[in-house]
Formats: sequence, C-alpha cells, structure tokens
Amino acid sequence: MRATTIGSVPGTDMRGCLAEVAELFDDLIALPELPARGASAGMAGRLTAVLSGLDVDLGPGGWRLADSSDAAHRRASALLRQDLDDVEETLADSRACAKIAFCGPVTAMALLHLPRGEIVLADHGAVREVVQSMATGLAELVDELHRRMPQVEWTLQLDEPALPAVLAGRIPTQSGLHTLAPVSIHEARRSWQILTEALDGIAVALHCCAPGVPLEELGTAIDPVFLDLTAALATGSGTGMDTVAGRLEAGQKVGLGVIATDVPDVVVPADRIITTVVQLTRRLGIDPALVVDHGLLTPACGLAGWSVPAAREQMRQLTQAAHLVDEQLGCGK
Repeated sequence: MRATTIGSVPGTDMRGCLAEVAELFDDLIALPELPARGASAGMAGRLTAVLSGLDVDLGPGGWRLADSSDAAHRRASALLRQDLDDVEETLADSRACAKIAFCGPVTAMALLHLPRGEIVLADHGAVREVVQSMATGLAELVDELHRRMPQVEWTLQLDEPALPAVLAGRIPTQSGLHTLAPVSIHEARRSWQILTEALDGIAVALHCCAPGVPLEELGTAIDPVFLDLTAALATGSGTGMDTVAGRLEAGQKVGLGVIATDVPDVVVPADRIITTVVQLTRRLGIDPALVVDHGLLTPACGLAGWSVPAAREQMRQLTQAAHLVDEQLGCGK
C-alpha cells in the first residue's frame, strides 16, 4: 500500500524537510509546506504567490486584493521561487511521483478579501476573477515544474478545508452579524473544472479534513480525494463510507486519513495504524485488494502544529505501516 503526507510539516528548512519526505515517501512525495516561516508561507500566502495578474497585500484582516503588491506578497513569491529551486535540486534527476499543494478555489473565496475588507465570496465578479487568476497562475507553475523536472510525474492537490462551510452558507460576513449565501455544489464543481481544464495533463486531487464533504457530488474529475476518516472510525458512523467504497470500487484513488492530527505530538504506532486500516476495510465491505491498490495511507491533515521530532516519527510509523498492511489484509505479494 502506498503512503504519503498531506503537505504541511513543522520547521523552516525546505531542503532538509524535502529530503526527509522524499526518502520516506518515495512512492508519492508530498512537497512540504512550512507555515512556520510566517504569513507569506501559510495557506493563503502560498496561494497569492501563484495568482496571475492580481496584486495582493496583507491587511489587518488578512490577505486582500489591492492596487499594488506589498512586501508580504513579494516575500510569498520569493519563498515559492526559493522552494522550487530546492525541489529542482532534489528531484531534477529523479523518475519520481510528487504532489504539490495549494489552497483550492472554494476555500480561496473565503480566505481572500476585497480591498474594503469583505471576503471575495461576497462578490461574484471577484470570485470569477480569482478563479481565473488561479487557473492561469497554476498552469504557468505546472509548465515550469515540467520544464525543470521533466521526469517527475506531478499531482496538484487542492486544499479545501472551507468547502463544507461554504456550501452550507456558514461563512460570516465582515461584521460577523450575518452569513453569506451558500455556494452550490454546481458552482464549486465549475471552479474546479476551470482549473482542471487549464491543467490538462496533470492529476488534480482534492483534500478536505472538515466533516461534511459531499463525496457523492464531487464527480470523477477530481482524483484522488484525500479525507479525514478518523471521526467516522471513532464514532462508528457509516457517513460517507458507502461513497468511499464506491470510489475505490470504481478504481479511483482515495487518501485514507486514519491518523488524527488535531492533538499535536500524539504519535500513532505502526501496529495500531495497521489495525485501523484492517477495521476500515471491514467497514467498507469491499475486496481488500481494492484498498491496497487504490487507497493511499495518510494522516488526516497536516502536521504543521507538531514538533519536528514527533512529526518525523509519525511519518516513519506511517511508512512502516504502509509496508506491512498488505500482508495483514491478505494481499501480500
């Protein structure tokens, strides 16, 4: 069974983190995200670094569209350039599979602000502008990755932690007194379609660790989907399990987030991870070979809130479990 990480890890040393992740997860290398480097390296800051044709600054309420870029936006762009140099140095001669993550368009609507402070979600014209800017900027980035590292097979992961809240109309207005109108799943799918069409030739994945992901309505354009399954496993709820099973049976890849990450530094050992995967397979009620072939063993979310030693040990335990779980499921080679 393959294993990978979601993306964010503790620390500030990209080259060192990347070397370690590449050694542990050689089947699918998740390029590290290092938000400890500051706002310019966080989820929204990284997104601003790939926006094409839009100026952004870091205001009192967060990142906002602006008439000109400020030092924080320029630092975000500089950090991304530096990270790409480090990635090229590590992977240039490799025939590797690698995954790079950015904030998805639905979450971007809730993170980025208009010049006067309201979030982009409140303005349909601004939403279209941001989504198109993302599509152009990410296409340019993917072209650069292929040019710099032609032997690497890339997956782009769209992080959508705000997806259920945006769809349910739970995003507050700037005043906090009201909530903005919900976005339909049709509109969400359209934003992903704009990106996938611009990124033709690269796999586009979606990650959401919030409850309430509308799996049945995601469609097949997004593959794989990375999910937090810890709550469903802990409560015994079957919510979403039938759809997870259906995706695996259809040959689509699913990131099985079975390691809780919300409490930092609680390392789950390999034997317990294996037991959890065996239990999950029984709950899904499908051929274990499908879980091995199409499942990806992952933490539920990023590890940025953990200490460096604990995150490193959890990644090692995850890799060890992935190497051993096939036999436990009766699928050993």
